[in-house]
Amino acid sequence: MNGRRRVILAVVAASMLGSPGRAEEQKPFYDTWEEEVPVMGHLAVAMDGTVLVFKEERTRKRVEVKRSEDGGGTWSEPIVVGERVRIGADMSDDGRYQGEHVGWSELGNVCVDETTGDIMVFAMGLAPSRTLYRSRDHGKTWQAGKTLIKPDRNGWLATTYCCDPGITLRHGKKKGRLLMPAQVFVGSLNEDGSRTYLNKGQGRKYFAKRYSNALYSDDGGRTWTPSAPFPMLGGSEPGLLELKDGRIYYNSRTHVRPGNKLVGRSHDSGETWVEGREDDELFDGPPDVYGCKGALARHTHEGRDVLLFSSPGRKDKRDDITIRLSFDGGESWPVQRLVREGPGNYTWLAVGRQATPSEGFIYLLSNKDWMARFNLAWIMEKQGQGER
Repeated sequence: MNGRRRVILAVVAASMLGSPGRAEEQKPFYDTWEEEVPVMGHLAVAMDGTVLVFKEERTRKRVEVKRSEDGGGTWSEPIVVGERVRIGADMSDDGRYQGEHVGWSELGNVCVDETTGDIMVFAMGLAPSRTLYRSRDHGKTWQAGKTLIKPDRNGWLATTYCCDPGITLRHGKKKGRLLMPAQVFVGSLNEDGSRTYLNKGQGRKYFAKRYSNALYSDDGGRTWTPSAPFPMLGGSEPGLLELKDGRIYYNSRTHVRPGNKLVGRSHDSGETWVEGREDDELFDGPPDVYGCKGALARHTHEGRDVLLFSSPGRKDKRDDITIRLSFDGGESWPVQRLVREGPGNYTWLAVGRQATPSEGFIYLLSNKDWMARFNLAWIMEKQGQGER
């Protein structure tokens, strides 16, 4: 998108966001602080507005969560979500993942069931486990249970490790369905470090190919069915969002070539994917052909969908985390603003809930040990005035 068109769209977007309803949206707000993230993190906002920061505590061999009931002003001490569980052989794309944690579950991803209020945390590695940690009191206490993940049409099991949060569908015939972004690793790294190959007898070795898909549940998270694979292979660490018209927007990192993010749509509540393409604006971050995980979230403003996307803003290193806005369902991203200069790497996003202390706030967590909260007014503050 050329610069002039971007500025025009930013001005149009600013007019769309006029006359907001809450004080924190009327006045630009921005805050950032240090927040240790040992390995991986995650964000969620419970139905009562409690903000939850999940962390994979690899040295303690468990997942923990901190809670904020005042929109991010103060935080609880860490609460144990669940101890890690044994998976066995773990998936690996090139054998780079070594160490005592390989073959054990870690923090997979998070899903808030907006029908029941349950919060689910998935115990995953580069291969899935059947363990799911569930809270029925907005993250105060947790219980471990079992879930069933069905194999996909290729016979492989998907994992939600390093994927964005799951969502609850709000529109269409499948309203209430839980839908989670997922990825499939083909091939495994066994306990002795040996590798599993496919079609070896045919003279071909397809080790550690990967693709992305989604998992959906129509029974409250007890059973998960895989979608069709995303049509462009090589994707990983995806995110997805439901648009107001019921379509699902899909955005994936790629592990096969340098370039931009892979994006597509679903018109059947996440069961199949169409319109797969490489986005012409969203760069799939450095430093190599493996790109970098970005983050997605959806903000509703006066009945309109505002999509949020965060990722490194530089093309030479995973620094300068930048937030981008789309007002047309991910077709274009005319607004952007630097959230924090310096190291950023992986990010996670969450949006506050109406009529709670978190309303109007956008939360961003970086696994370079910092966190930020801000609002739409802050993102839009300089748009059309030369800052993009």
